[in-house]
Amino acid sequence: MKNKILLLLFLLYSFIVSAQHAENITELTKWTDESIRAAMSSRKFDPIEGIYKSYQRDGMPHYKIGIIKDGSVYKAIILETEVPGWKTGEVKAVFEPGAVKGMYSTKWYMSDKTPYETFSNVDMESETLLSIELKDTKTLRKRLDYFIKTYPVAGNETIFKKDNSIASGSGFFLTTTGIIATNAHVVADASDIEVTVNYKSGVSTYKAQLLIADSPNDVALLKITDSKFKNLETIPYSIEQTQEVGSRVFTLGYPLNDIMGSNYKVTDGIISATSGIADDERYYQISVPLQPGNSGGPLFNRDGNIVGITTAKLKAAGTKTENVNYALKSFYLLNLYRKISKKEAVLSTSKLSTSELQDQVKVLKNYVCLIKVY
Repeated sequence: MKNKILLLLFLLYSFIVSAQHAENITELTKWTDESIRAAMSSRKFDPIEGIYKSYQRDGMPHYKIGIIKDGSVYKAIILETEVPGWKTGEVKAVFEPGAVKGMYSTKWYMSDKTPYETFSNVDMESETLLSIELKDTKTLRKRLDYFIKTYPVAGNETIFKKDNSIASGSGFFLTTTGIIATNAHVVADASDIEVTVNYKSGVSTYKAQLLIADSPNDVALLKITDSKFKNLETIPYSIEQTQEVGSRVFTLGYPLNDIMGSNYKVTDGIISATSGIADDERYYQISVPLQPGNSGGPLFNRDGNIVGITTAKLKAAGTKTENVNYALKSFYLLNLYRKISKKEAVLSTSKLSTSELQDQVKVLKNYVCLIKVY
């Protein structure tokens, strides 16, 4: 009798293990790079379809995937990867269209092939950038990872939406009355300045003018002069002047908006050092990835409060550097602000400290703007 019980327990254990293992087996297809290209060249395809490469950073390995329609859903097929255990032709993700154009409910299979329910977004302006909310395997924090479309190649009229602007960057509201902070180099030599804000209610563009600039410290203040602008009710962040090495930080901004699209982008990292190049005490060194167009954007801490202005990335001749970037400390921003206003306070509150990053972004994006210079 005892032996029969042991045998039943062993069989039950084997069944459970087999079932768990089965959950981690993904679908294997016959799709290849060549067959996906051939299929797409023979018919009209949807914006999400194409061949993508992952934008690599900490926690995101190299993936080359092909997304192809399969019935009412779209499947991401592994074409290349450095992750052990994955084969060419395996399904890496399944995308189900949402109610909003460009949004997809997504089942993403993690490196160990366990399914992870999340969502994805295709930039509908350029149709060249796919963003997926995933979980960082080290910190377990949610973040956006990006895949850049390499096929089909969009025409220049799709990717490069040229206008008459001579430069662009990012900025953020400092007061409810329309004073905006940015880098001095973003608005240098400007004849006209235009700021675009991605409000919850929609996108609004306003005329602005330069109030004051501190070129040595690369910080400037603008003022919205457009009659269409209505004062904000409040500013949801405070400005903090100290951060420790290792503190989590992130930025919102409009990098490469003529290529990556006019929607805001989020990147995160840590404070790597409390000084910049050659121990310059004015700057934080940060691991937050920056691109042209991020200049002048806000650097937020994990509580959603401003600690600096994203300013530059290191370019060392003859040396390859990765994620060595800099942000001007908020002290220099406040110092400049005090020169123009002794009466008007920086109206702000700190009310996002208990929110998750994705919830902070939903609020903060209403206070970060795209700046175009003419």
